[in-house]
Amino acid sequence: MRRVVVTGVGAVTPLASNVPHTWERLLGGKSGLGAITSFDVSDLPCKVAAEITVGTGEGDFNPDDILHPKDQKKIDSFILYAIAASKEAVRDSGWVAETDEQQIRTGVMIGSGIGGLQKIEEGVTFINQHGPRRLSPFFIPGCLINLASGHVSIEYHFRGPNQSVVTACSTGA
Repeated sequence: MRRVVVTGVGAVTPLASNVPHTWERLLGGKSGLGAITSFDVSDLPCKVAAEITVGTGEGDFNPDDILHPKDQKKIDSFILYAIAASKEAVRDSGWVAETDEQQIRTGVMIGSGIGGLQKIEEGVTFINQHGPRRLSPFFIPGCLINLASGHVSIEYHFRGPNQSVVTACSTGA
């Protein structure tokens, strides 16, 4: 059996968009729970959830800091969160895979509770309204779970094992 070393940590959570702010707010007893703002809940009994706070304030998640707005349209938000957390983790580790051997020996494993449901919903709605021929070719790559780790591998030229896990709520374990 070979050993695996994790040397950096990154996070995008309902508390904050990075590890220091998340940890500070967690220790301060803050909650990431709030009113649902990402979709209409007027006809639902539950109106609260733990959503990622998008904004430009301290600790807020600013997608433009992670990826160009044009590229954001091509992917589901879970991929954007994975890229952001991975950038923080790689920066935290101080690791730069410069040689071919280092790139080949550096792998990526990212898990998601379910993947790109938002993009799938948008794709189904689009097909129902406009037909399948007008659906973007970026539809499938924008919602598949393995594209989260794929984007990170491409960004950092990591060419080792590339894995994606979808095991519902136990993914984080």
